[in-house]
Amino acid sequence: MTATPAMNLPLISILIPAYNAAPFLRRSVGSALAQTYANIEVVIVDDGSTDDTPAIADQLAADDRRIRVVHQENRGLAEARRSGIKAATADYICHLDADDELLPDALAFLFGKMADHQLDIVYGSLIKVIGDKTFEVAHPIEGVLTGDEYLRFLFDQRCMVAQGEYICRRDAWTDDIFPPHDRTLPSEDVLINICLSAHLDRVGLFNKPVMKYYYVPTSLSSTNRLSSMDNWEKYFVLLEKNLRERGKLESLEREVLCMKLDRLAFYVYPLDTSRPWVKAALQDRRFKLPRRYAVLQWLLHYPRLCHWCIVNNRRLKKVLSF
Repeated sequence: MTATPAMNLPLISILIPAYNAAPFLRRSVGSALAQTYANIEVVIVDDGSTDDTPAIADQLAADDRRIRVVHQENRGLAEARRSGIKAATADYICHLDADDELLPDALAFLFGKMADHQLDIVYGSLIKVIGDKTFEVAHPIEGVLTGDEYLRFLFDQRCMVAQGEYICRRDAWTDDIFPPHDRTLPSEDVLINICLSAHLDRVGLFNKPVMKYYYVPTSLSSTNRLSSMDNWEKYFVLLEKNLRERGKLESLEREVLCMKLDRLAFYVYPLDTSRPWVKAALQDRRFKLPRRYAVLQWLLHYPRLCHWCIVNNRRLKKVLSF
């Protein structure tokens, strides 16, 4: 596929946070360099890796002048993204996880849609890769949304906002989007996107695959190793604070409750139902909840039963997928 000439094309920064990413960093960087959209820079943020990631990143930068490397102590994914944005020089940002891969025409397609529709952020869809199987994952809706419509969409459990499937205006990434420096939280990308929505007026969702999302059993999203009750409590304190300050919390309280029930059921075990914020979520009867969440709210009163149901449901889905 022939690359689009770089002349008159705005620069796009592809930011790749990398922590112990030695087995797949070359793949992700290679997919960035292979874009048909020619005017790019790649910023690799080595987040205190203890494997060969720093050496690989430095060698890649030595081999291609479009690559720069930032080395820092381990601070977590959000801080790596923050560092990448500070180091970027382009007006447009693409986040790519070190274990994922951009398809060759990803940026050309996304920037074309951004220019055509005057968008602040634009998403394509993705291809999920599990072992030797691939699945196309599409957005449940397609088109142009306002910032408020996008915010509500982020609470939809069908929402799919992986990193690498979008480009965004750099000036939307203000420092307040990120969690505080001293907090490493679960599901940071969702929280960051909720905060980011305050700076967006026009959001595009399009069902053309632009990336491969590789399921890695040892990744943060797979192991849920940060999903302690303390971390989730801090997560929802920050989320509700952001919505309250924007005057959005009251209209989204039902959606926030559904998110709490989902995270408590699927990401926390053992569950301490005596904690005030957990007890409040389990006893909240202000809303008529969708069936899924009404069932979860009931099951969460019996944490061991809830955990058993979820584990066996996952096992059944895994068996049926083969």
